[in-house]
Amino acid sequence: MRKITKGDEPAALTQWKRSNPRGRYTDLSHEERSSIRQACIEEQYGLCAYCCHAITVANAHNEHVEAQRIAPNRTVDYSNIVASCNRTQQCGNAHAHQALPLTSLMDECETEVKFYLSGRVEGLTARATTSIQVLNLGNSREKNRALFNDRRDILSTLLFNSRMDGEDINIENIDLLNILAEELQQPDVNRRLKPFSPVLVNVIRHLNT
Repeated sequence: MRKITKGDEPAALTQWKRSNPRGRYTDLSHEERSSIRQACIEEQYGLCAYCCHAITVANAHNEHVEAQRIAPNRTVDYSNIVASCNRTQQCGNAHAHQALPLTSLMDECETEVKFYLSGRVEGLTARATTSIQVLNLGNSREKNRALFNDRRDILSTLLFNSRMDGEDINIENIDLLNILAEELQQPDVNRRLKPFSPVLVNVIRHLNT
């Protein structure tokens, strides 16, 4: 996960809430929901809030961090909505109505979760482990083989494109790796980050701890 900083809610949502003070998310039109999703994708730099796959308005959905069933009074609270990929049995689709103790809206989502070049992810705290399991983010190959393998392959590609490989991920090359981490955190001209780039940044950061 990568920490998401929420911005102002879309003007269309603000206007709708003024006209519908008791409205719920289920009352929103398709266009209004799309405007929310587009705003979330922009502030997430084009990445799923949980797995960091690339997403678009067409292949993502509006995900309530605090589930609608748990917090019915927050269904149109923009600060409670992120954009999630539509992959089955993971991320928002796996979350459903379960409690999520560690979220991508918390600073700690970048320090309590540890990624490996193998594609595995590990929770370093009890709440991180719970959130990884709820979202099915691949703490073992058996639980989410597709995400596990995608993460491994794209991390290898990111390293290859930077003229490095897995053997270069060590303390001896930490200065070069820190430069790479800085580059990976910079959005491109379209305000997009490379898929899984926050995962590689996480791998590099853990070499410094």
